[in-house]
Amino acid sequence: SRSVTRVDGIMCARHEMVHEMISRLNCGEHLSEVKMPGCLIGKTGIAEVTNAIKTNPHVRYVDLSSNGVNEYGATQISQFLRVTNSLRSLSLDDNSIKTAGAEELSKAVERNSNLHILHLSCNRIEDAGCRRIAYALRNNNSIHSLYLDNNNAGDEFGKEMGVTLTMNCTLRFLDLSDNDIRATGAMALAKALQSNSVMTSLNISRNNIANEGATEIARMLLTNTSLQQLRMSWNTINDGGAHELAKVLSENNTLRLFDIADNRVSSVGATALAKALQANHSIAALYLSGNGIAGPGAQEMAAALHVNKSLQELYLAWNCIVEHGAKALADALCENTTLTTLDVGANGIGKEGASHIARALTQNTTLKVLHLHGNVLKEEGPKQIAKALQMNKVLEFLDLDGNEIGANNIKELAESVKANCSLQTLKLARNKINDIGAWELAEALKVNRSLTKLDLTRNNVEESGAAGLSECLVINNSLRELHLSYNKIKDSGAVQIAQAIVVNTTLHTLRLADNEIPETGAIKVAESLERNSTIHTL
Repeated sequence: SRSVTRVDGIMCARHEMVHEMISRLNCGEHLSEVKMPGCLIGKTGIAEVTNAIKTNPHVRYVDLSSNGVNEYGATQISQFLRVTNSLRSLSLDDNSIKTAGAEELSKAVERNSNLHILHLSCNRIEDAGCRRIAYALRNNNSIHSLYLDNNNAGDEFGKEMGVTLTMNCTLRFLDLSDNDIRATGAMALAKALQSNSVMTSLNISRNNIANEGATEIARMLLTNTSLQQLRMSWNTINDGGAHELAKVLSENNTLRLFDIADNRVSSVGATALAKALQANHSIAALYLSGNGIAGPGAQEMAAALHVNKSLQELYLAWNCIVEHGAKALADALCENTTLTTLDVGANGIGKEGASHIARALTQNTTLKVLHLHGNVLKEEGPKQIAKALQMNKVLEFLDLDGNEIGANNIKELAESVKANCSLQTLKLARNKINDIGAWELAEALKVNRSLTKLDLTRNNVEESGAAGLSECLVINNSLRELHLSYNKIKDSGAVQIAQAIVVNTTLHTLRLADNEIPETGAIKVAESLERNSTIHTL
């Protein structure tokens, strides 16, 4: 009955928020943004909401996502869109408006000339509804960003949108991810983009376009001069498609972000892409995670880093690059002066690979973000990284999640936190550091003034560790986020944290979910939150 009471309370609170917003709108308050996601508005309340928005001429941004407004709600919103001159952005994600709702919105889009951004993700619109929206855009000259991801659109929609892209001259951002567009639809889109000069961002991830679709997209990149971001992850593209893309990337000079993650690219395809990077001067971010490039592929990427001067972000997680790949990348980092983000998580680099990365951290002067999660670094690996951190003056983000560090190996890392003055985020989730590690880090935080986020999720932290962290929260004035979910904090630990947040004035996020805190401890935390003026996320 307690859970039922809690749900009832949440529902009442959300309904009160909706009624308050309606009242403010009807009073003519100068509200430029109306944000009511997940407020359980439903089809019974949507008419009242849209009528209130319609009467207020100041509203520019409306978010009604996840409200279950369905087709009826889409019809009500469409009537509002036909008459409004002020609205610039509308989010209707996750509302199950289906094909019928898309039809009504399409009619309104054809008449509206002021809307710039339209979010329709996850709405069960289906191919027919998506085709209708594509057709409507031929008569619309204001929308520049459209989100149609996760709507079960297929190849017929791809063809229809292809025709639209040859006629529409305002659409710049198009998200078509998580649909069912295959090679035929992708080919139609690519052919249209050959002559399109306005589109700057296309997301066609999770659509199974395969090599055939990738090849046509490659041909498009030879002539297109506007596309800056291209996302095509999870599309069953293998080395053949990667090879075709690599051939044109060496000539294309407009693409800045290229995402081919979670496909089937091996070291062969990675080699072709790496050679293209040596000639490319525009790509700033490359996503290759979740393929199978292995050590040889990573070595080729490293060779490109010795030459390339434009790449700033490189994502290579889940590629089994092991120690040899890590060494090659580390050698490149000792010379490269442009890369700022490197993700080599879940690659089995081990302690030997970590030692190479640590060596690079003592010499590199530009890398700011480093992901090393899930690499089984265990004992010596973290110690090597810790030593490097005492010398490094530029790294701001370090992810060591899931590396089996253990309580006995955290001391060196804590000492480096004391000495380091650049690190802002330290992720140590799933490392079994327990109370000993929490205490060591708490002592470091009493000295450190740069760290703003510490993640200790799933670390078996109990009462003693919570007590140590509470002490540091009283002293530390730089930490903004502390993540302690999925630990073993009980009543006394929660009470001490509660006492600390009464005094602390800088923390804005405190995660305590899924601990062992009884009702008495939870009440103490709740009472302290009433006195705390900075924490807004729990």
